[in-house]
Amino acid sequence: MAIALFIGRFQPLHKGHIAVIRNLIKKYDKVIVGIGSAEKSRTKTNPFTADERRVMLEIVFGKEINEGKIEVVKIEDKPSDEEWANEIISKYQFDEVVTGSDWIAKCFEGKKPVKKIKLRKGEVLNGTNIRRLMSEGNKEWEKLVDKKVANYIKELALKEFINSLPS
Repeated sequence: MAIALFIGRFQPLHKGHIAVIRNLIKKYDKVIVGIGSAEKSRTKTNPFTADERRVMLEIVFGKEINEGKIEVVKIEDKPSDEEWANEIISKYQFDEVVTGSDWIAKCFEGKKPVKKIKLRKGEVLNGTNIRRLMSEGNKEWEKLVDKKVANYIKELALKEFINSLPS
C-alpha cells in the first residue's frame, strides 16, 4: 500500500492545496496530510489554529477522511530541520514525501524518497496573498478558496481579527 505525506501550513486551505491533495488521492492508497507549524496561531502569518485548519480540511475532504484515504495529523516545528524530519519519520508510516517546497524536500533528502511537484498559480494562489486580501477587505480571496471554506472563515469573522494580530 503506497502512502504519501503532504505537509502544508494551510493558512488558509486554498484551491492549490485542494488540487494537489485530490491528485494525490488518485495516485496513492493513502495520503497523510500534515498540518505544519501546528503550534502556531493567532499571528498575521499564522492566523488559524491547527484545529481550525483541520476543520477546513474536513469541510473539503470529509468523505475521504472518513474512508481512511486521508489521515490528517498535526506537525509542530522543532529546533532543527533534522529533528523535525526525524520526528515525522518516527511518528508516521509513509513511503514518499510529496512537496512543492524546496525546504521540505531538503529536510527529507537522504531519509525518505521525495517527489517534487510544481504548485499552480503560486504568486496568486498562496496563503500570504490570500491573507493580505482578507486583511484589506478585498473579497477576491474568496475565489481562491473552496466556497464552503470561505463561508467557514467568514463565520470566524477573521478580517478584523487578522488586522488586530501582532506580526
